[in-house]
Amino acid sequence: MSSEKPTSTTVEKLTKYYSLQVVSQERLYNFLPKISVLDSDKVCSDFIHSLIDQICGKIISFDRFINDENQRIVYQLIRVYTLFINKVVGKDLKKEYICEDLKTANVENIYITTVSDCIISRFQDIKKELTEKLSAISSSSLCDFDWKMNAILSSDRINIVQENVLLLNLTIETNINDKKEQVLIELSKKELDHILETFDQINEVIQSLKV
Repeated sequence: MSSEKPTSTTVEKLTKYYSLQVVSQERLYNFLPKISVLDSDKVCSDFIHSLIDQICGKIISFDRFINDENQRIVYQLIRVYTLFINKVVGKDLKKEYICEDLKTANVENIYITTVSDCIISRFQDIKKELTEKLSAISSSSLCDFDWKMNAILSSDRINIVQENVLLLNLTIETNINDKKEQVLIELSKKELDHILETFDQINEVIQSLKV
């Protein structure tokens, strides 16, 4: 009589990190070790729980973590660790894989333990929130669009400057009575660059929710 050994569930690695599917995003994880700028593992725990609160829809102030010397770093940590949490929860990673990703990023051991414990302790809350956000995104969809460039003149006391403006006409379809709405957006180059950057961030969140 033969007995079968239980097979362990393994996670496919598409990059050097279990939680990333796109190699170009690896550079973002280079900032993960900067978590050591926080004074202790206790402060780190408070920081990660505050991030999770924000992900779950609460309005959070991070002022208590910021001083004149670390302001830029803390703001970057907020962005990068929000992405990291979205990624590991979106891929439903176990603690061992979360720790392995942090280790690969050269995060100090004491912070690896703290960060992974915080995420695991609130894993289901995060997953529920991300699922609801994805559902909300999916409730409306872009079914058509049109665009054209307009040249407008702007002036100050000295110069008259021609500025190109993008006119974007979006047709949005909602799930409510199959209603369609027309949305007209006028964007300067600076505004267009900003919205493209925002779309890139939205795509990162959506990719993190894909299994």
